[in-house]
Parts: sequence; structure tokens; C-alpha cells
Amino acid sequence: MSGKASARVNQLNRLIKQAPRLAINSAEGVPLVRLGLITTLYFRNGHTEDVKWRIAECFSRFRRTFKHELNWQFYRKPLRLNDANFGYRRTLVRTSGPEEQLTWEISSGNVQQVAEHRMFLMNAHENLADIDCSCLKMVLPWSILLSPGGPRRYEDWLTYLCDKLNADHGFGGLGCILPNDCQKHFPLEQKLAQRYVGLMVDPMPQIESLRLFNHIKGASWFTVLGQRFVKRLGGNDAVRGQLSGCRDVVFRTYDDGLIIRAGTLPVLGGDAQENMAAYVEVNRVIKPIRVQSGCLHPYQAVGGGGFCEVSSALWYARFDEKPIAPIFAGQVCTHDGYWFTSSMAGSQYMFRKGEMMPKIKGSRGKPIQWFWVKAADRVGPTLEYAPSCATDHDEE
Repeated sequence: MSGKASARVNQLNRLIKQAPRLAINSAEGVPLVRLGLITTLYFRNGHTEDVKWRIAECFSRFRRTFKHELNWQFYRKPLRLNDANFGYRRTLVRTSGPEEQLTWEISSGNVQQVAEHRMFLMNAHENLADIDCSCLKMVLPWSILLSPGGPRRYEDWLTYLCDKLNADHGFGGLGCILPNDCQKHFPLEQKLAQRYVGLMVDPMPQIESLRLFNHIKGASWFTVLGQRFVKRLGGNDAVRGQLSGCRDVVFRTYDDGLIIRAGTLPVLGGDAQENMAAYVEVNRVIKPIRVQSGCLHPYQAVGGGGFCEVSSALWYARFDEKPIAPIFAGQVCTHDGYWFTSSMAGSQYMFRKGEMMPKIKGSRGKPIQWFWVKAADRVGPTLEYAPSCATDHDEE
């Protein structure tokens, strides 16, 4: 078995082992949370006739593919799904006026149930088209990754939806599947998302559409960037170039943008041995267009739990490079690069990782801290210390 195939098997085994930890039931045994494979896309012009026909085609394909799993439909009211009422509501969507805001869903469960197969739409009507975007969410069981060709079939689904909707931006990856009436379960999602950084927090994508009109949510297994976002990052070549050093990152195009895949399989990130480097690299590149703040659980105050503004900001920044902590004189340098100390004017010296940070003559026993400035373009010999620097022996 090749090294790449072995790594894939190991990652699948991790998911098999970890998935039961994300399966939470009520005291009565009713499923409250399950691990799923979620796709959320934001797009423009959801009020127009052309896009509504495209939306209907997406729902029709999803219905044909997973017909035996889908039992419920919501359009103005919930009802059991069958061919007749699906066709009728598809027609209503196609013929609706530009001023109508549509909410349409087909799923394997009702609003109180965890639905592992689901397609959901909410559009932005004509009067909001300049400030808001429409969204479509697809939910599938994560276990499709275990089937032969499963990851590729999922990627094909993602690309199909991006093409059909001319996706502005979005993502695809692992997330918590909650019932539709999910507010009371927000604390469970928060707890899991803080433990497993690879999980996307996305219980109700429609409530984030205004905030995500000019920003994207962040890095996931798949990160979708429409052309206007690619241009804001400097263009297609610039994005590819910045990620060229990460061999786990793969690119795929669709009609109106770029899809970035971070690894052959999604990573949950709850195991210290799991490699999140591809997610970190994608996050580094897309950070200028990523949302920085805004509550992931806007109704958390009602239930008394879930993400608040502060914890949400930390979640958005979970893949950001963490600030390098200052080092006391006499301790070992933690990073190659330039450091300075406020105890000596004009100090900025390059140290190599593993070297001892020097003390300062005349400090009279005061604690001396060295602060990180920047990485060195090329780490060469350490600069000689200024005369006012001293070793432990000199200070004595």
C-alpha cells in the first residue's frame, strides 16, 4: 500500500473511531446531534426566474438520488413528501415572484428530528438583492466517505451545486447535524466545535447571510470562492501560488470560481496526531476576506448557552497563527527570527531556535523579556550581541 493510500485509510479509521463521540441522544434515546457532511453555498440573484429554475433542478437531482431516504418537505408548512406534492411545490418555486422570499426543504426527518439527508433553501427577495444573498444547504451522512468513490462523488455534488447556482462563496466539510428546532441544542454544538476544530458551526445558514454578503465564513475541507472573492485575494494565480507549497491542497474550478480542497479527506481535529496544516494554510490565504466577528448562535441568549460574540470570534480565528509568547532572559529561544527587549534601546537581534536568550548588563536582577518581531527571510549565523548584552556568567 502506498503512503498516500495508507494515510487515507488511517484518516478513515480515525473518523470511524471519532464519529460515535459526536452522537448525542436525549435521556429518552432520541438523537440530538450527529456528525454529518454539510455543504453551504451563498449565491446572488436568488429572486430571478433563471436562478429559481436552477434551484429546482438541484432539488430534483437530490430527490432522485436520495429518494428512498427523503420523507418530509417544508414549503410554507411541513408535510409528508411524495412525488405529487414535490412536483407541485417545485412549480410554485419556479413561478414565484421576485418579491417573494422562499423557504423550501426536503429531508429525511421532520423539524424535531436529526435529518442526515437534507436540502434547504432560503432566497433573498428582490428588495434585498443588493445587500443580502441567498443560501442553499445540503446535508449528507459522513459515512458516504466510506463507500468506494464516496469522496469523489461528494466533490462532484459540490461542484455541480456551485455550477448550477454560480456560487458566490461557501464551504463543504464535517459539521454537527441538529434538528431544525436547534436552538436548545446550541450548547452541545459549541462544546463539540471547541473540541473538534475541524467542525463547521452552521446550524442555520440563513441567519448569517447578511454578514456573509461581502465575507466568507472560513476554511473547511472544501472552501468555495467566487470570482469576486478570488480577485480580492489577488487573482487565481496569486491564490494558487500562495498555496503551492502545501501538497495536500488541491484546486478545482467551476464556472464562476475556484474550489480549494484541504486534504484527501476531512479532518475533525480532535486528535493531537491529526494534521491540520492544510486547513491552517488555506485559512492564512483567505483570512483577508474571512468574517472576523458576529455571533454564530444569535439566539444563544434565549436558551442560555451556545456561542456568544467573544467565543464566536475565537472560533473564527481557530486556524490563525497564534501570537508568539515573549521569552525571559535565560530561557531557550522558541522560534528562529528577530527579537527585541524594551530593556535596551535599539535592540533587535536574530536568534535561532534553541539558543539561550541573553540577559542585559546593568539590569540589576530585573526580569528581562525578549519579544518576537518577525521571522528571518533566511536564518544564518546569529548576530553578535551588543556590548550591553551579557551571558549568565557575565551578569554574575
